[in-house]
Amino acid sequence: MRLEGKVAVVTGGGSGIGLASVRRFVAEGARVVALDRNVDRLAEEFGGSDAVVPLAGDVTRSTDSDAAVARAVEEFGRLDVLVTAAGIAQPSSQRTTEFGGDITDITDEDFAEVVEVNLHGTFYALRAAVPAMRRNGAEGGSIVTISSVGALGIQALVLPYPASKAGVLGMTRAAAARLAPDNIRVNAVAPGATDTPMLALNGEEARQMIVDLAPLKRMASADEIANTVLFLASDEASFFTGQTLSPNGGMV
Repeated sequence: MRLEGKVAVVTGGGSGIGLASVRRFVAEGARVVALDRNVDRLAEEFGGSDAVVPLAGDVTRSTDSDAAVARAVEEFGRLDVLVTAAGIAQPSSQRTTEFGGDITDITDEDFAEVVEVNLHGTFYALRAAVPAMRRNGAEGGSIVTISSVGALGIQALVLPYPASKAGVLGMTRAAAARLAPDNIRVNAVAPGATDTPMLALNGEEARQMIVDLAPLKRMASADEIANTVLFLASDEASFFTGQTLSPNGGMV
């Protein structure tokens, strides 16, 4: 098994790509602390399991990411893998079937909400994980950030989302260079359209528009993206750092 004996923290682990990653990690032998605002699905699926610790929290509070890392070390003795899957596609005021409206409709609060979750939340989790991974010595660790194909190509997305996800890519590359001496690898996954609850909020018209952009003419399943996350988390990707893998159905 590819993650036998490994300990992971997955933010956004209660749904979508995060939940799919938790499942794949457990199947591959990992023990996981899964942080999410809503842990009902985790409790339902993994209740009684020694491999998963559901932890209620919000990535926009740095102390919650600190708590997730501390819980992993407390429960399992170490931290080997971090996946930053928590994210939102649109501000709460813009989640309509019209897929965001005009640029001039985006308020200061809208922009800040998306950036706080997607970019600040990624940073808080990454920062929290580094000291624990450094304690692994030469074994180091693996950090997998979740960006988006929207940070790579030209699509008419609501502005805060691609801006925040492009920031995640810049952070990933800089962190990879800074943490390489510690043998902590930092890589990004930039998925294309993925069939998750987050995308479902935009309505069927928006979903179809996204599908039409991809040569494969379908969305990915969360499990397909989790397979890429698993690869980067595992020792199979031991010479990958500062890279972006984009399972996007040919969109970019």
